[in-house]
Amino acid sequence: MPKIRQLLSTASIEVAKRQRICYHDRRKHSIPAGGRALVVRDPASGGSKNYCPVCAEQIFKQAETDLADLRAELVLL
Repeated sequence: MPKIRQLLSTASIEVAKRQRICYHDRRKHSIPAGGRALVVRDPASGGSKNYCPVCAEQIFKQAETDLADLRAELVLL
């Protein structure tokens, strides 16, 4: 059976070894050492961006909406 393609292969959850800055709101949000962060890697550059749980929740909600829109568009075709 062929392997199912993963759309979210560049995203993961990591525990910060040291304090990190939240890429979405650098001035107000940070990820403390030992805290969990959403990490989104860019396969082209090899870089990554960190997001605190508050901002990650917003990203997850947007992703759910985008996925629902894609699914609905596919059904209409």
